[in-house]
Amino acid sequence: MHMVDGEHGHCHGHEHDHDHEHCHDHGHEHTHDHSHEGCGCGCGGHDHKPGSEQEALLSYMLDHNKHHAAELADVAKKFREVGKEDVAVQIEKAIENFDKGNLYLSLALSLVQ
Repeated sequence: MHMVDGEHGHCHGHEHDHDHEHCHDHGHEHTHDHSHEGCGCGCGGHDHKPGSEQEALLSYMLDHNKHHAAELADVAKKFREVGKEDVAVQIEKAIENFDKGNLYLSLALSLVQ
């Protein structure tokens, strides 16, 4: 397990123990203690795969939203070209909200990288 100090953003690891049960061919179980050191940041500790999956999803969603905002800008332009200024203005307001949301997603992504 790792802890991030919100004020400084440092990763602090600690030693912890786990009990694992193993079943062997001779029909009974043994419990073994294992000790893992590190914070999981590539220093020999435990795996952060679920976090990595979430980070990848967050990155994908941010790129996906940016792509949609760009598409909407093209749609607004086309409405403006045919005299539908009111429609273009509403779409541009939506794009502003996409951009604001993308800013928060980008900040969240930077916190996990």
